[in-house]
Amino acid sequence: MRCGGVTAGSDPFNYRYLIDRAARLGGRVLDYGCGHGQMLALGREHGLDIWGADTFEGYYATWSDIVPASVCDYVRKIDGGRADFPDAHFDVVLSNQVLEHVRDPEAAIADMHRLLKPGGTLIASFPVFETWYEGHVGLYFAHWLPKGSALRKTYFTAARKLGYGLYYEDITPAEWAHYSAHVLDDVCFYHSRRQLKRAFERTFGVPADDICADYVRARLGSRAQRIPAGADPLLRFVYHKRAGELLCLRKPA
Repeated sequence: MRCGGVTAGSDPFNYRYLIDRAARLGGRVLDYGCGHGQMLALGREHGLDIWGADTFEGYYATWSDIVPASVCDYVRKIDGGRADFPDAHFDVVLSNQVLEHVRDPEAAIADMHRLLKPGGTLIASFPVFETWYEGHVGLYFAHWLPKGSALRKTYFTAARKLGYGLYYEDITPAEWAHYSAHVLDDVCFYHSRRQLKRAFERTFGVPADDICADYVRARLGSRAQRIPAGADPLLRFVYHKRAGELLCLRKPA
């Protein structure tokens, strides 16, 4: 696989959180849908036996060029919905912001389940249709607006003129609106929270553990000490509306 020579670069909190959870669980780890390889590189830097897999096709065809050279040999391809690893090969599978880019999430969930050893753990974070904030373009409710509608075009263009939205500051607001619409229409496939939760539970045969409140508390750091334990439903609500869902499931032994 082709790889670039860039370094891991960014080290956002969600990478650190997932790597920390994987480290506490121990064993061989897979970053399913590793993208540019930042979380993979971070995990290897922290001594984890972590590997990556992605499709590197279509919109993502050139992403392998951005994978840090230091972890290139630890990345395999997902081809035909199947990652190039044996069954029951991993103790932990991480899936970070992947399922909103998959037309058939149940097939991806089935492949993650296949890759886990009996007794292994899957941790998956993903936005859902009900999420208020659309993180790929950086605007609230962007994914709720009808495809090709004048309302969406006007909203995107006006928001960019006001300085909102993510990336590509060197293009005009109209060009940014066009590109952002392309991203939402061609590479984002939003599924409902209930649909995905049920898909996980059907595949694994166990209830999914919602760990959103734990994530929020970890992100708040020492400030979380001021929040009572009874506030977890509120913390989960905030995470669901701002980021989506964060689930943990253990494959029955």
